[in-house]
Amino acid sequence: MSGAEPTAAAAPVVGPPPVEPAALAAGLGAVYLLWGSTYLGNRVALESLPPMVSTAGRFLAAGALVLAVVAARNGADRLRLPRDRWPGVLAGGLLMVGAGSALLAVGQQYVSSGLASLLVAAMPLWVLAIRLGGGQRPRPAAVVGVLGGLAGLALLVLAGDQRLHLAGIATIVASTMVWAAGSTLTQRLPAPADHLVGTGWQMLAGGAAVAVAALPAGEWHRLRLAEVTGRSWVAWTYLMLVCTVVGFSVYTWLLRRAPLQLVATYAYVNPVIAVLLGMVVLDERLAGRQVLAGAVVLASVALVVAVERQRQLRGLPPGTPATPP
Repeated sequence: MSGAEPTAAAAPVVGPPPVEPAALAAGLGAVYLLWGSTYLGNRVALESLPPMVSTAGRFLAAGALVLAVVAARNGADRLRLPRDRWPGVLAGGLLMVGAGSALLAVGQQYVSSGLASLLVAAMPLWVLAIRLGGGQRPRPAAVVGVLGGLAGLALLVLAGDQRLHLAGIATIVASTMVWAAGSTLTQRLPAPADHLVGTGWQMLAGGAAVAVAALPAGEWHRLRLAEVTGRSWVAWTYLMLVCTVVGFSVYTWLLRRAPLQLVATYAYVNPVIAVLLGMVVLDERLAGRQVLAGAVVLASVALVVAVERQRQLRGLPPGTPATPP
C-alpha cells in the first residue's frame, strides 16, 4: 500500500492517498459489477446451504487464500501485523465481514434479491448519520444525491407487488448499519502497510466469528453436505472467489484511497446490475418505469461522485466540510 499512513489512532485525520482517476474508476467499476451479482449468488447458494455456514465458509476460505498468496509471494513474515493495526482489522472483520455479511445472508432467506438490494442501498444514509453524529457536515449536493438515489431505487425495485417479511427486512437494515460503522472505523483506524494482509485477516476474523455464531443458531447441525446441490456449490464458489476475494479486496483498497461517501455509491449501482443480470440469466424484462428509475439512480451516483471527487482534489479528508459550518 503506497502513501503515508497514520502511526496512531489519535493522529490527525489526513486525506486519502493520491490515486490515478483511471485506477479509481476501475476499482469502483469492479465493486459495482461484482457486488451487483452477490444478491443472485446468495439466493442460489441459500437454496441448500444454511446462511451463516455459507457466509463463514466463504470468508474463511477466501481469507486463507488471500494470505496464502501473500505468503507465497513475499514470505510468511509479511503476514505479521503490528499491535496498533489490529483494532482496524478487527473492526472491519467483525462488523463488515462478520455481522454485515451474515445478517444480509440471513435476511435474504425471506426477502427477494431486488428488495434486499434496495435496503442495502440505504447504507450511505447511515454513513451520513455517522458523519453528522461525529460533528461533520456533508455537502448539500451529496445529500441530494443520496436521497435521489434512494428515490430512484424505490421506483426500480418496488415496481411490482411484493409480500414483505418484516423480520427479514429488519435484519438486512441492521446489516447495512453495522457495515456502515465498520467501513467508517476501517477508514479512520491505522491500517496494515499491505492492504491484502489486512483484508485476509479481516476475512478470517469475520468468518471465524460467524462460524461461532452459527453454533447456537443450530446451523451446523442442519448442514447436510450430501444434500447441497451442484447449483448451490457453483454459486458459493463464485461468491467466495469473485465476490469475496476480488470484490472485498478492491473494496478495502478503495476505503484507503477514496472518500467513504464515494465508495458507498456501490449501493446505488448494485441494484441496477442485479436487474440486468436478471434479464440475462432469468429472461426478465425491464419495464419502462424501471428504465427511468435506473437513469435516476445513475444520475444520483454521478452527482455524489462529482461532489466527493472535488473534495478529494482539494485535499480534504472524507467528511470534512468544504466550507466552515
